Amino acid sequence: MLKGQTERHDEVIRSILDGSYGVKSIDEFNAILAATPENPLLFRTYGDALVNNDMYDAAADAYKQSSSLFLESNNILQAIFSKLLQWSVIKVRDRECRAIYTALREIRTEEVPSYEFFARMNYSELAAVLGELECVRMPAGELIKGQGEPETDLYFIAEGVLSETIDHYSQDNESQRFTVNLTETMFFGDIYPIENEKFSRSVIESYTNVDLLKISKGDIVNIRRRYPNIDFLTMRLCRTRNGSGNGRYLHLVRATTRYQLQTKVTLKIFPQQEGENPLVINGITDDLSLGGACIRLGEKYWTGSITNLVGRTVKMLISVPKVSAGIDVLGKIVWRREVAYDERKNILVGIQFQQMSPDEFEFLKKHCYVGDGEQDMIYSLWESYVKK
Repeated sequence: MLKGQTERHDEVIRSILDGSYGVKSIDEFNAILAATPENPLLFRTYGDALVNNDMYDAAADAYKQSSSLFLESNNILQAIFSKLLQWSVIKVRDRECRAIYTALREIRTEEVPSYEFFARMNYSELAAVLGELECVRMPAGELIKGQGEPETDLYFIAEGVLSETIDHYSQDNESQRFTVNLTETMFFGDIYPIENEKFSRSVIESYTNVDLLKISKGDIVNIRRRYPNIDFLTMRLCRTRNGSGNGRYLHLVRATTRYQLQTKVTLKIFPQQEGENPLVINGITDDLSLGGACIRLGEKYWTGSITNLVGRTVKMLISVPKVSAGIDVLGKIVWRREVAYDERKNILVGIQFQQMSPDEFEFLKKHCYVGDGEQDMIYSLWESYVKK
């Protein structure tokens, strides 16, 4: 395609996925898929269109392709969501999930509690749990759970962003209200111990359109009668979210999945006193999330004016060289660390964003993702850009 045609095609894809553009016919959808054969969300949307036209076998194939493509990018919850949609439109005697089982054993899951939950199951346990999961789709602005409501279900976020508002009381009984983002691969639902009746301590609403995987306490009780390991795994999962004391709230404040999105950044650190000039520093991202970023500054900034960084307001320009663009985001430096890399000292700073829109973050995920094969390129960039 020519550049203009490519941009138009990409805009059509985005409009289909956000629901603002309705494909007029299955033939039109086939033509779009032929030009974009590796987009798992597009295949899922195609499956939805086929279901609406009572073409269930074709829809099952589209959902199956969507699940396979998600597995190729190690997006387990999205793959499960598409697999459940596949099962929902056709009657099969054996609900086979070996591709998901295999993928869970080929990727690192220990840093993602929801992945670890599924990865520690044997095949029979995984099949039983997937058989009870439900797909839940909610538009933006919907109340998912109100404060004080009974905790009856466990939810996994496959797609989208939710907001959770929590009232936290300190030891002095002073109330603080936190509102944090819950994003894909995270989970919520305080259901353990399962025998206890528990009530929600927070309000959870959909910030964007969301796709959720839900399983009820009752279904977990039924499964654990056959597979006692599920009770242990549920306890282990819930403990990673609940914690104790302020630990849970520290976890929630950081509650955005971190991605290996590496690119150049320019930090404009605002002065603490009037009359001073802002400090401008170049760096490179170590990782990035919807809520913040870790920035590597390098040894030439080891001494001098950056020793008192924590608490400073910063404007960060994120460079996106693939499309010759950039994104500005305001934030605050919340931590500073000194680390060694290749026998040289570096500065790492953690920045908590005031706000980054989901669309901006999706844009960065699309254009700044770095796979393992590109790691050498990034560190060459690091050498030439930061340490020159």
